[in-house]
Amino acid sequence: MAQIKSFSWTNPNPAVARNLDVGFTVAEITIVDTTNGGSWYWATGMTAGTVLDVDAGTIAGANGVTPVAQSSVFGASISGFTNANPGVITASNVTACGFAAGDTIKVVGVADDATATTLNGTYTVASVTGTTITTATNTAAYSVYVSGGYAVRVTDSTGAPVEMDNKAIRGVTLGTSAVGANAAAMVAIVKGQNCVV
Repeated sequence: MAQIKSFSWTNPNPAVARNLDVGFTVAEITIVDTTNGGSWYWATGMTAGTVLDVDAGTIAGANGVTPVAQSSVFGASISGFTNANPGVITASNVTACGFAAGDTIKVVGVADDATATTLNGTYTVASVTGTTITTATNTAAYSVYVSGGYAVRVTDSTGAPVEMDNKAIRGVTLGTSAVGANAAAMVAIVKGQNCVV
């Protein structure tokens, strides 16, 4: 028997691309618009980003289904760290990693210019947005960010240790050619490459 998962959601208006984190490598997916009718299909062997419109019998060459198979994400991948009061970290996977105000985080692997205090270290989170972590630390006199690094949660706002957990996505991104109509109720059936015994 194959790995299989189903998902259901209602599209916003306008419908937008979405990620489905299924937890396994995707072999095929069927997406159905249960409000308006219509279905889309993608399988291993098709080009990433394409999708078959089953009803029309045509293949959309862009904005279709793209497999996502990150090997590991244990923290937010840093792409910037300001020298300011307060210091602001720009990173990916901020939401997936669960950062919140009051958390203690550890920044590791940052390459900085080594002219002053390193940006690698422990910080308290003041606030979080989709791609930024604002620290409670004045980093104006710290070394200048050059590249790389990760931010990892150490404790939550109550001081409780945060368990190390792999937040990597193993699933698919459904582009606008595969998500269905605006405000439509949708269902997706996803099958994996491996058998389950």
